[in-house]
Amino acid sequence: MNTKIKSIIISGIIILTTLGCSRHDLPPDSTSDMLAAGTNSFVYEYEPLPDKPLRVFYHIPQGNMATMPIVVVLHGEERNAEDYRDIWIDAANQHQFMVFAPEFTDADFPGGNGYILGNVYTNGNNPSSGQLNPESIWTYSIIEPMFDVIKERTGNTSATYDIYGHSGGGQFVHRFVILKPNARYDKAVASNSGWYTVPDPATDFPYGVASSPAANIAPQDYFSRKLTVQVGALDNNGSDPSIRHNEGADAQGENRLERANYFYDFSQARASSLGTTFNWDLRAVPNAGHDPVPTSADAVNIFFE
Repeated sequence: MNTKIKSIIISGIIILTTLGCSRHDLPPDSTSDMLAAGTNSFVYEYEPLPDKPLRVFYHIPQGNMATMPIVVVLHGEERNAEDYRDIWIDAANQHQFMVFAPEFTDADFPGGNGYILGNVYTNGNNPSSGQLNPESIWTYSIIEPMFDVIKERTGNTSATYDIYGHSGGGQFVHRFVILKPNARYDKAVASNSGWYTVPDPATDFPYGVASSPAANIAPQDYFSRKLTVQVGALDNNGSDPSIRHNEGADAQGENRLERANYFYDFSQARASSLGTTFNWDLRAVPNAGHDPVPTSADAVNIFFE
């Protein structure tokens, strides 16, 4: 494989910047080398998971990197972060923001449990209290320290970031909002999720929040955050082979459009019954099916217009 690797020696530490390499060609990199404007990737090593470095694809427009907003983009179950980064490049140039798309490979974050269910349990589909993992190794716990590294490597001064996820990434984002209500994101968009962890205290995780760490979080803490439940208005094919069909998922509807409405309506009713602030929105993107291009364009409008 042809690769382009440039070595820089700073204080006796070899720092590698890379372009055109696969994730497993790249060594762990927890150094503080600065990122330059352009379209590239770097490797982020999350300290509690040192054997699972993430390749982070990014685009930084020319301009003042210190003041540019930061957007984190989460890929779907195909684990194709580079493609998702590329979808956002034109918008990043137009609106002058930086976009970062971490890649959660199936090798290091296997199956739905390792990615969309956040590695909260050793088996999130059939969890038990004895299977609960330390919060430090939840997949959701990677985002906040990655934000700090991005700020360090760009000299950025932003206090917050925006976060978008599509399909499996949408599942990641809405559970991130529920389980990490103190995270420093400003706006979150969970797009075209296949099914949801509904904030239902009577239904067990992963379809509800009962018998999970989410049961110990006050609902007003996450209902007060800015979450847009986004779905393509044409994402209504219940026969899509990638949609989960079982008792828990089908209770939310037959397709992604129905399930998005169910999740939002239940959450709104729950917040109303508690008398708490509800800052979530439901947004159906016209003429869009299960496609990250139009939903990403709509998310740009949510974030910047």
